[in-house]
Amino acid sequence: MSLLANIDHLAAAKGIVALCVDSPNSARKFRGVETWNAILEGAISLLSLTDESTIRLVIGKHTMVVQREMGETVAVVLPTGHAIAKSLRRMIRRMAKKDRGPYVVKADPAAHIQSAPTQPPAAPKATLSQVSVQPTLQSAPGHIDSARDHVN
Repeated sequence: MSLLANIDHLAAAKGIVALCVDSPNSARKFRGVETWNAILEGAISLLSLTDESTIRLVIGKHTMVVQREMGETVAVVLPTGHAIAKSLRRMIRRMAKKDRGPYVVKADPAAHIQSAPTQPPAAPKATLSQVSVQPTLQSAPGHIDSARDHVN
């Protein structure tokens, strides 16, 4: 059970920009936007200089949470004020305790929707026995009661 085993689950959470997991048993692993890698490593080093289990850093428009759980350290970057910030520390604690297994990407529900046919279905052809002919009344031109003279 480790954060390292659940790194893809953490990276898939909405709002996570980048993250790094440092484990004494293996090399550091990164997920997300690569430009954050050096900053993530520096934040993990900063946490090791303190006696705290968690630190929070604000870097421009982003917040970084660095947390130590069960011998491993994780650093996570998210936009400042994002809704995931409320539950991130709890999510990290839970991910450290239980291996979630391989991360499976959920299929997009829109991918299962079939598009409309490109051509409309052909209209059924009427047979001569199905056609009904109604006689029309035509009056002489200039006649006042003519149906075509009544324009609404």
